[in-house]
Amino acid sequence: MEKDIINLTHGSGGREMKKLIASFNFGERGEWKDCDDDSATLDIGDNKTLVFTTDSFTVNPLFFPGGDIGHLAMCGTINDLTVMGAVPLGLSLAFVIEEGFSQKVLHRILDSIKNISKKTSIPIVTGDTKVMERGKIDKIVINTSGVGIVEKDQLLTKKIEVGDKVIISGGLGEHAVALLSKRFDYKTEIITDSKPLVEEMLAVRDLIKIAKDPTRGGIASILNELCGKHSIGIQLEEEKIPVKQEVSKVVEMLGIDVFQLACEGRFVCVAPPENAEEVEKKLKEFNPDASIIGEIIEDNKVIINTFLGKRILPDPTGRIVPRIC
Repeated sequence: MEKDIINLTHGSGGREMKKLIASFNFGERGEWKDCDDDSATLDIGDNKTLVFTTDSFTVNPLFFPGGDIGHLAMCGTINDLTVMGAVPLGLSLAFVIEEGFSQKVLHRILDSIKNISKKTSIPIVTGDTKVMERGKIDKIVINTSGVGIVEKDQLLTKKIEVGDKVIISGGLGEHAVALLSKRFDYKTEIITDSKPLVEEMLAVRDLIKIAKDPTRGGIASILNELCGKHSIGIQLEEEKIPVKQEVSKVVEMLGIDVFQLACEGRFVCVAPPENAEEVEKKLKEFNPDASIIGEIIEDNKVIINTFLGKRILPDPTGRIVPRIC
């Protein structure tokens, strides 16, 4: 394979995608900060910080148990703002649509988007639509951008220290198992975990240091990213990581790693040890599967304690599961 060719591994959330993004160079970024995080930030005075993010969504299939591409696009951008500690103010919405796409299907997607907007009171304030010739794009691509605001001292970019606890807001793998049930035609009671995280994040924001939503590449990707960015290690307890039994059976059947699967309504956060149990308790009010799953250590890698002993959780590489978010 030629080295200068873009392939599906470059969009899977693993090492190849991170290396590709690292090769981009847009020059100086002015007063913007956190440009390699879920959202970029800009101090705007009066102890306020503006938070800005953008994302694009291409999903196969477009509809799946509990959600669809429109639901996913709204939640994904809202959540990228909220894991920074921000309260979202408004979103943009842009479509690139294939010629011949059904208007009825488009309006189903629009209804889903409107429902999330109404539920969260986060308006769609601007957007764009383009139509491509048949065969030049696969059905539809959605881009959403969003802005939010946060008090500077509530911005979730605080220093992580050894002994801090790692907490997850719910079970792993549910979005992937729900979506793949349509792709591989198996029956499941699992529905996507996709949802806006505004209420959950606001409930614990003042108790935590940092948060990440494990989308492409799953928790394997974001935890390795935290290790590299903060020069720390993470030790997880496998028995405390919530995975529903049906999810475990499906991922074993498909031969995929649940730690590498995208979640669209979950976040991982780091809290001081004295706050960890309170964070877990508050998150359990939204999802009983929320759990303290590990802690920060000095070793510069992610380690999982299993019933067979310790193993390293590597940064994902290769083609994980394409087009699930």
